[in-house]
Amino acid sequence: MCESVASQLVPAYEIRENGVQRRPRLLLIQPLVGIGDMIWHKPWIDHLAAHYDVILATKPTVKARLLFDADHTITDFLMIERSMRGKRGKHDGLIGFFRMVAAFRAVKADLCLVLHHSARYTLAARMAGIAERWGYGIGSSARWLNRGRFLGRDARYQHPSAKMADFAAMNGFAPERAVWRIRSTPQGIASTIAFLRRHDINDTQPVCPIISIGMGAMDEERLWPAANFARLIARMSNELPDIAFVLIGSPDERPLIESVVSDLPDAERALIAVESFDMAVDLLRRSLLFVGNDSGLLNIAAACERPAIGLFAQSPPLDYNPNIKAVTVPDGRFGVPGHINTITPDQVFDVVKRELSGVTDVACHGTK
Repeated sequence: MCESVASQLVPAYEIRENGVQRRPRLLLIQPLVGIGDMIWHKPWIDHLAAHYDVILATKPTVKARLLFDADHTITDFLMIERSMRGKRGKHDGLIGFFRMVAAFRAVKADLCLVLHHSARYTLAARMAGIAERWGYGIGSSARWLNRGRFLGRDARYQHPSAKMADFAAMNGFAPERAVWRIRSTPQGIASTIAFLRRHDINDTQPVCPIISIGMGAMDEERLWPAANFARLIARMSNELPDIAFVLIGSPDERPLIESVVSDLPDAERALIAVESFDMAVDLLRRSLLFVGNDSGLLNIAAACERPAIGLFAQSPPLDYNPNIKAVTVPDGRFGVPGHINTITPDQVFDVVKRELSGVTDVACHGTK
């Protein structure tokens, strides 16, 4: 473990400017690309936002506005457009680096916090003239930081939530208890109510008689075969007669979802929801449970405080949030190409039935 100037991020000092006290402006840089990546960091970002005016710099792909807007905690958002799953953006390359420096400078931050090991971001913050620069300090990124205690090199390989927890504890901004929570937006609530009423589903209770299903994932090796989803839904439909099944995805996943629905014997109870991200969040919050691939939707469902059944084949199960319930490859070997195919619909259904038996916040589950 390395160390620069030892100090604490919380409580934040107030700044007196032109005779007026104000909260300091914190540029918080979290440049990972996935929705789950942002959710993993959210409890600590929420905690810092209670003490600072936070400008959150992150990738467009993480949907940060929708994850935080309902909390009204983030002062502003700055989109970092580089290294976005193979797509080039305005902050890629040398010219893009200087565009990023200019964007950081325009924020007029009093301090920054870099939640990444890349020296690109810490150097950009230094060149932007940000006086206090905090960050993980892993490898060469430490050269441009001047505040706080640094993580060691081995931390590069920690899960992001564990890395965040360790760093926050070292630098005095750990919340009393980490809580992963996402709130629904007014637009999401309105869209969900309209969706439920269109399908004659009772929307008067916080949790409705629906199970949400996510068939998408970040890469092909995390995708459970569509035929297995069809078999799982068919069995749930047969054994859970009072429950509807909502297949949630992005618009480009609609053809895959429609192909699964078309193969079901009772397709009327399989509902397609690809309208909007904020509606997806509220549907997950109202579901009895979620079942799907290791994906952003899995992390969102867990942060919506619902049982989130995830299928894990490429990496060990996520354990940062107790709401995540793992279904793993039978032989326990992770990272084997095509190994997700060894998880059976019966194996997943057994976990669905077990988790439904523990759901207590609805009057009727519809289970046999």
